[in-house]
Amino acid sequence: MSEERAWLALVTFERKTDETDVLPQWAQGACGWMVALGSDFEIAYQRLVRDLGHCALRILEVADELEVFTPKDVEDTDEYLASNWREIEPGKHTVWGTLHSYKGEGEA
Repeated sequence: MSEERAWLALVTFERKTDETDVLPQWAQGACGWMVALGSDFEIAYQRLVRDLGHCALRILEVADELEVFTPKDVEDTDEYLASNWREIEPGKHTVWGTLHSYKGEGEA
């Protein structure tokens, strides 16, 4: 088995249904920095898709991918993400940072 590596990415996603605990009721979607683990970025990306899918979310865009090595590497980008990565549960492959929610077009 290959050694797990860590990838930082700016992820934009939206709800698939009204049933998600991740977003406020008014929000269509959000973006934020995430870390995903995988032997390469393709595996890490697949894990992002899977884990967001479990939260009734779908990825719209993944940008600015960068391999990172420790939580300290992401502190300047997102302190909350660094903190969550330090406390990642065994068996987990993705870590959330600060989310910035948005309303859909044409919504009041």
